[in-house]
Amino acid sequence: MLTKNLVRYKTYKGTITPQFISVHNQQLLSLAEQLLMLFNECKGMSKADLLEQSKEIIAHSNCHSIIAQGLEKLLIDRTQFNTDIQDELVNFRQTLFLLTGALHNEGKINDLESYYQEVSNHFQESITDIQDRLYSDLPMNQPVTEFKSLSAERLLHRYNCALVQGLLIHCENLLIHIYNPEPANVRQLFKYLRFHQLLAQISKQDNAYEIQIDGPMSLFFQTQKYGLNLALFFPAVLNQNEWQLTANIYLKNRNKNFQLNLDQSCQIQSQNRQFMAYTPDEIIRFQNSVQKKLPAWKIEPSAGLIPLVGEAYCFPDYTLIHESGVSTALELFHPWHSRPLIDRLKQLNNATGPDLILGVSKKLLKDPIISSELENSQYFQKWGFLFRDMPTVSGVQKVLAQITL
Repeated sequence: MLTKNLVRYKTYKGTITPQFISVHNQQLLSLAEQLLMLFNECKGMSKADLLEQSKEIIAHSNCHSIIAQGLEKLLIDRTQFNTDIQDELVNFRQTLFLLTGALHNEGKINDLESYYQEVSNHFQESITDIQDRLYSDLPMNQPVTEFKSLSAERLLHRYNCALVQGLLIHCENLLIHIYNPEPANVRQLFKYLRFHQLLAQISKQDNAYEIQIDGPMSLFFQTQKYGLNLALFFPAVLNQNEWQLTANIYLKNRNKNFQLNLDQSCQIQSQNRQFMAYTPDEIIRFQNSVQKKLPAWKIEPSAGLIPLVGEAYCFPDYTLIHESGVSTALELFHPWHSRPLIDRLKQLNNATGPDLILGVSKKLLKDPIISSELENSQYFQKWGFLFRDMPTVSGVQKVLAQITL
């Protein structure tokens, strides 16, 4: 994702428009190919050497410097570096520091050159090699271990996508319409929502889904993390065939709100064709704990929507199925889900359950309004539980026990 100073946009009468680049521009394709040639062959190269060579390519390019730097930034983001601190290096430093102290105490250090000579003689290495080894784990000296390659055209699409993501980090609210939805694509969209711990108000109108999501600028808790999650969710929208996005963007440097309007005509291609197979460790631990401690229940990630009052829907985190055939869903509310939680409690006000179990972070109780809402919610008191960082089996077990009585 591009940093703020690399996001190019125009504003006009309260609207904001990213300055997309043409993915067919020959100069940009040529620059992308040259950079990719370097990055594809950079394994083992230090970060400093890699950046030095990429800057050289950019300097000889006729492309806009901000665009060129943006492409470089996206490639660096796809590069992995060896950040491990080796025991050998730790021992080497300790030996050097002890030697330096001993030389100082013995009065053998008269000047810098004499010190260098003593150290070089001790290690039987040139002082240049010793200096290189001493600082080999600094970020700029870390070697490349892997680069995730892509085509030049795909890199230009990735740049256009990053322009939008850079603006969504400053979003106050987001409204998405998915028209004529394909079931597989919509399921992927909702999976991305849950994966990035975003809660949305989902409703269906004719042959379209309307999805409303709070933006990070509307929150008072962990706005940076939430903003990043919202930006990472955007590529899933690009996978839909027919869509429309409206976002209110607050630019702090201008102290002003702008409206971002996009639809499929922007023709940006998503870099995420398939939903990520990666599952966070804490999620795996929770699922394994349920299977181990509650053998009568099967737990799996949710795969469908649950209808609520009116035309509203929710996409829960998990589906829990008892060996008797009884099933229920579990929806989690994290510390930044205050408004969605209040909305959900209102939607379930007259529901009897237990189609949906609610797990709520204890950090939300710091808000007296939410604390009061939970205390007065008959639904939550029967079909809800509190958790700290992640739900526990004991918390959900008390609720599940009521289902199988």
